[in-house]
Amino acid sequence: MKQLMLKKGKEDKYLRGYPLVEKDDVFDMPKMDEGELVALVDAGKRFIATAYYGEQNKGIGWVLSLDSTEKIDHNFFVKLFEEAKNDRAYYENVDGINAYRLFNAEGDGIGGLTIDHYDGHLLVQWYSVGIYRLKDRILPAIKEVFDYKSIFEKRRFKGMETASDFVAGEAPEFPYVIEENHMFYNINLDDGPMTGIFLDQKDVRKKLRDHYSQDKDILNLFSYTGAFSVAASENARSTTSVDLANRARPLTEANFGLNTMDLNQNHIFIMDVFDYFKYALRHGLSYDVVVIDPPSFARNKKKTFSVQKNYPELIEGALEVLNENGNLVLSTNSSAFPQKAFKKMINQTLDHLGVDYTISDVMGLPKDFKSHPHYKPSKYLKVVFVQING
Repeated sequence: MKQLMLKKGKEDKYLRGYPLVEKDDVFDMPKMDEGELVALVDAGKRFIATAYYGEQNKGIGWVLSLDSTEKIDHNFFVKLFEEAKNDRAYYENVDGINAYRLFNAEGDGIGGLTIDHYDGHLLVQWYSVGIYRLKDRILPAIKEVFDYKSIFEKRRFKGMETASDFVAGEAPEFPYVIEENHMFYNINLDDGPMTGIFLDQKDVRKKLRDHYSQDKDILNLFSYTGAFSVAASENARSTTSVDLANRARPLTEANFGLNTMDLNQNHIFIMDVFDYFKYALRHGLSYDVVVIDPPSFARNKKKTFSVQKNYPELIEGALEVLNENGNLVLSTNSSAFPQKAFKKMINQTLDHLGVDYTISDVMGLPKDFKSHPHYKPSKYLKVVFVQING
């Protein structure tokens, strides 16, 4: 096994449990193959950790074990998968939910790998060539530990388009219907980078439905397949879903259809969000709740959007179409935007605009999206509910 020598003083953070191998921490980079197992050592060649080499958007690999005697073999992965399965055993007794995360990357001990459960159909996602090169050890362990109807995979390698493939079992016909909090959604595990729903927002959708939508007019921005709108529509007076992608309309309509919701009360606009603000003002449209859940980065013909740079503009635009005593649901999944910084941006924006407000709820990842205690970016989802007073 090759060794990666850490710069003096860097070994302590890995001994404390930091999981991401960062290039700047390494004294010298030898030539290595993606997926190769390496030993992190200090300047005195003392063993610190076993990691795998795999370049992705974050770092050059992930720590797998702090035990110098531990073998990274089939049994190693079986053990981690069994622990993760036991941690999610509560879902076996939860009525109305059959889609959740089974294994959450570094939170469960293997950075760069996630496994999602969609009513028995598993989606394995590989976030680097490095972790994918360990597939021959990982996939048999997945098959041994988890019950499944089928297995699909998505390869999300740095600098490459996401690729999807069927792996094992009996493939369903897509779209396939899953249930979340007694609502129904179409998913497709074999179609580009996304599946049709973001499982990490399930608790937020339930909060919106149960506590913020009763007899309200809801505006859902960056709506994708309309999951927030569908959840809210059970109690809302109306919903309006806005997304720039043409495919958003048929996907959203299909989800409303699954839940027998009247499209006359659930409106869909294929439009840039900032253009929709202008449209709403021209047509005298206003809302009791505005949900803002943008991508971290996006580009269209008119402009480039960055969540860290442009989020204040979204808040300002939403306030212009928000009814008196309305609510904002402000969300970001950007790991580069820590919760403290996100809340600071919200406070500064609202204070600058002279708005009287109260933060009523703050939410993060659901418990199946297990995070790493020594790696703050693993808690990537931040959702802040803001009550505007007056």
